[in-house]
Amino acid sequence: LRLPMVLRSRRSTPHGTIEIARGESANFDGSIFTAQIAWPVRTKVAAAAAIALLLQESVCGAADHNMTAFRVCSAGGKRPKVEKGYEDGEARGGQRLLGALTKIAAADVAVVVSRVYGGVNIGKRRFELIASTATDLLLAVGHEPGKGIVHSWGDGHALGGSPPPAVAPVAAAVAAGGKKR
Repeated sequence: LRLPMVLRSRRSTPHGTIEIARGESANFDGSIFTAQIAWPVRTKVAAAAAIALLLQESVCGAADHNMTAFRVCSAGGKRPKVEKGYEDGEARGGQRLLGALTKIAAADVAVVVSRVYGGVNIGKRRFELIASTATDLLLAVGHEPGKGIVHSWGDGHALGGSPPPAVAPVAAAVAAGGKKR
């Protein structure tokens, strides 16, 4: 399994901070397919705002079609609260993109797959490319079925090179009625 190169950024929105990732483009008979994702999106409004932000990227402006889909899941991620796909002139493209997200149990994510038409009708192969560019990107950023994209940032480090002062003994003395000296 070869995972795509991923370009990542972080953006602030009225609905909170989201991560954005764009994967490598897939080329077939002159057509170019590029996927972008945004996460976490926890409401339909947040998903719509994330998609609007993704559609402002240059890859979308150059595209002939920008298929979009999102899935917002309930706590626990088992069932989607809200999901939707949009074709943008690529017949059944948004439906197939949403189907790919459903198949991998994508959670709390918004996706845009852009297609630059290469002048050759590639038939049903376009659906495979729409689905694979999105799912490959989700795998590359660590998507876990039903959970979404989970990060492990580690324990962090104390600034200044020394651990924070011990506060537990003081807290225990105060709780016991003693005075801090």
